[in-house]
Amino acid sequence: MELGNPVILVSAFGRGHWLAAALAQEGIKTTLVDVSTKLGVWPSEDVEGPFGFFRNERISESQMERLYQDDPYDEVPNGFTLWLKDGPFEFKGPTTKFKIEKTSLHQHVKDFLLGGSGQKNTRAIYKNLDSFSFEQSWLLHFAHQWAGTTYHSNAQGAVAGEAVPLFSSFLVRQATRNGLEKSLQWLVSKGVEVIRPQQINDVSFGGGKTITGLELSGEKHGLFRLEQIAWMLTSEETYFLNERLGKYFFPEGPLEPEWCWVRYRLSLQACFERDHLPAHTVVMNDLYSPWTHENLMILQRTSLPDQFDAWMRIPTVQRFNKEYLTSRSHRMQKDLLSRMSLSDPQVLSFPQEYYYTYAQLGAARFPVFSEKHNSRRSRVLFGNLHLDGPEQWSQYSWGSYFDRNELIQTKITQWWKDKLAKELKEKKRKEQNP
Repeated sequence: MELGNPVILVSAFGRGHWLAAALAQEGIKTTLVDVSTKLGVWPSEDVEGPFGFFRNERISESQMERLYQDDPYDEVPNGFTLWLKDGPFEFKGPTTKFKIEKTSLHQHVKDFLLGGSGQKNTRAIYKNLDSFSFEQSWLLHFAHQWAGTTYHSNAQGAVAGEAVPLFSSFLVRQATRNGLEKSLQWLVSKGVEVIRPQQINDVSFGGGKTITGLELSGEKHGLFRLEQIAWMLTSEETYFLNERLGKYFFPEGPLEPEWCWVRYRLSLQACFERDHLPAHTVVMNDLYSPWTHENLMILQRTSLPDQFDAWMRIPTVQRFNKEYLTSRSHRMQKDLLSRMSLSDPQVLSFPQEYYYTYAQLGAARFPVFSEKHNSRRSRVLFGNLHLDGPEQWSQYSWGSYFDRNELIQTKITQWWKDKLAKELKEKKRKEQNP
């Protein structure tokens, strides 16, 4: 059976949903193939991740609509919170201005992070960053590195990507299994065809290094013809889904990240500190030590008042090492106990990697790559293939996701306009020369 639409998006975990809706709104027949269930055994919390949503002016009305077609977001009253050794630093609360003025940050860095720098001053800050000491610039490095998809040492964090707007309104949500379903239903209401295949078996190719179709199995099976394709899986996810596809799209092999984020579930007993924790807190022990392991943890509240998710960044090679995951949990408990002496931190569950094998989980949900691999990221081998996903994003933020979506939207929309113009020209030629 042969099916087809001009544009197909291969997606997982909600990636590219805005792009699919935007293309359909342009009148381009679009299909989204969702393969989330084929990429490992992941609870909703692991799919959502620990990075929340910073509201900013660049996010359009239609993108906001996409955001709220999933599980609802709740604004954290005092914004993003960083719990340093000398106490909490709330980025949108009554003490924020006092806290930022008390820091040793350079005034230009303060102005930039607070949103008071013009474009010229912003360029000057990055150009002269080497002239600032780490004490004068650490928060800018942190704003780049915390949710970054490329790992850099503390004092080099700002050399790549962009800074998340730490002082903007910050929102988080409790993810549910139904969230993805709601988003897929929203896509259908926007005119997008949604398919969840049993497998993507193969790819067909045309002349001039173009992809012409996908062979799907499942409720809809057969060769699915296409003219443009957006592939929203990493190279490692692609190999896990189907090694044959991996060899087509990423012949150099899967790109293994240097680091990845993992999630523990903890219980904390009632105490003053625990009861005053916001919905999302980044706990940093030592500003000068690497921002990894238990030195930089993200604590998120769950639906139960005594249970928290604790995220930390660990070396990818240790993902499935039970002894390693256990030793990090002991250090994490010790650190949290030193801050909340009556909380009695207990691990209720370890990361998914503790219980499952690579064959069951596949690629890490939130990989962080080495800068030496940047030359391989975004390398496209086919003229009508558009890559999206963690290997293309600068950071795990909705702003970064939408930026990439907009770039692909521009390319596909221009292709569509050129295609229609060419067809119209050909039609007129035939009418004039019957």
